[in-house]
Amino acid sequence: MKSGFADLATHKIFYKIRGEGSRLLIITGTNSDTRHTPTIYDAPGSGAFELLNFDHRGMGQSSTPDAPLTMQCYADDIAKLLDVVGWEKTAVIGVSFGGMVAQHFALSYPEKVNKLILCCASSGGEGGSSYPLETLVDYTAEEYASFIMKQMNLKHNDDWQADHPKLAKRIYDYYFQGANASYNNPDKYAAMKEQFAARADHDVYDRLKTLNIPTLVACGELDGVAPPENSKAMAGVIPNSRLETFKGGHLFLKEDAKAWPVLFDFLKSPH
Repeated sequence: MKSGFADLATHKIFYKIRGEGSRLLIITGTNSDTRHTPTIYDAPGSGAFELLNFDHRGMGQSSTPDAPLTMQCYADDIAKLLDVVGWEKTAVIGVSFGGMVAQHFALSYPEKVNKLILCCASSGGEGGSSYPLETLVDYTAEEYASFIMKQMNLKHNDDWQADHPKLAKRIYDYYFQGANASYNNPDKYAAMKEQFAARADHDVYDRLKTLNIPTLVACGELDGVAPPENSKAMAGVIPNSRLETFKGGHLFLKEDAKAWPVLFDFLKSPH
């Protein structure tokens, strides 16, 4: 494992690199932190890649610059990070908010991306938007975790939770882990609010038709955060793309054992 801080002049991005093989960048989602478990390195088959994971600005161990924030800022951070670690080109998997950032990154820096996977994401605009998380900033961490677990998988309603109390508690604890780190830390809370605000303006739908990178769009059939019809809309306009729908919700990568093998097979294929 190699880890460190990439100095981007106005702030520092914490990153980790592990494994050997073709290069793969993972762009994770809202409230993500490379210290949270399970990690991307626990995904079955991830050891076949040299895998780069990082904390977005203001999240995890990365610092926050004192500057206006847009989705393009997150994309520019990634381009600078790749320069620091010496990666000229890589495959990219963007998950949730990371899938939104991945769209901006691939559109702005297509020369740095050889293959693209967009998981449980949305394009905004006519392609549909993900749930407006900016409406939840006044929640407590407990309220956020309780609410979002029902949106993440529409099966996890009150009746399901009453019938599966132990499993429901484990799922709640997972969401609370991420929410607590941001909602109860003033600096991280401020960064989260900025991230939510930038996310609200995400709209690249009309630009996706110019994305000439082999792309896999993947979604969960019970996702209430990034509804599967949003993934269908993206796959419908991105040239040289295909759509895969999996069991589960927003976290189908954890919920459907077939998901990671499909994603990794796509990355390994010559086309």
